[in-house]
Amino acid sequence: MLELSKYKDITIAQEVCYVAENETKVFVYNVGGLLIDTGPQSRAEVLEKWFSTQDIKQVAITHNHEDHSGNAAWIQKNLNVPVYLHPKAIEYAREEGMYPKYRQEMWGHRHAFDPLPMPEVINTGKYSFEVLDTPGHAIYHNCFYEPNQGWLFTGDLYLGTKLYLCFFEENIRQTIDTIERLLKLDFDTIFCAHAGVIENGKIRLEKKLNFLKELQLQVIEMRKKGMTDSEIDAEITPFDMPITELSSGEWSSYNIVRTI
Repeated sequence: MLELSKYKDITIAQEVCYVAENETKVFVYNVGGLLIDTGPQSRAEVLEKWFSTQDIKQVAITHNHEDHSGNAAWIQKNLNVPVYLHPKAIEYAREEGMYPKYRQEMWGHRHAFDPLPMPEVINTGKYSFEVLDTPGHAIYHNCFYEPNQGWLFTGDLYLGTKLYLCFFEENIRQTIDTIERLLKLDFDTIFCAHAGVIENGKIRLEKKLNFLKELQLQVIEMRKKGMTDSEIDAEITPFDMPITELSSGEWSSYNIVRTI
């Protein structure tokens, strides 16, 4: 069921998606007519109704994963507004999404769409967002920074202060580099695609950086002792996560070890 809320003059739509016993929240933001991410196609029925009630003038997608771009094709066809995506992800977006069954059950089917290259700055009239290149969770990932408000829309960069598994496309070394760069900016509030609005967001993002750097040092020391990545993974994450088996390893703690 779609839950709507407000943060200042930002309208927030929240949905919950399920596969097996796994539950994931999804947040979509309307900031003065700028829609940030489109949510998954599996929630198209309720999201399309909501989109139709909003005065959406433009769309910025943080990255091309199907839980963020799943309704872009519908928006492009029915609302006739510009849809922006990282320029190097455009070719992929123009093809029909092909995903394993578990992702189709959770996120639905992402249809092909034809986005415009992400500009360096996005203006809404009231707000001006700097577009930041933020690889890590995905190689072509953008965050949106409003310096006058101290807002940072982080897509899937943040998610939480600790990380116990990650997607097979992620690169934790890149994530560390990206967070170090972002922490030089002046912001307080994070808008996460799966955790919602987080005040004191800079402190939370710094906690995530510290967690990852400590983990990185652990892995480096274990490698010096001759341990393989599989052995290190078993040592630092001795418990199993259902999503790892369900996803055939697309989501796993091993993905952290091998890219950190």
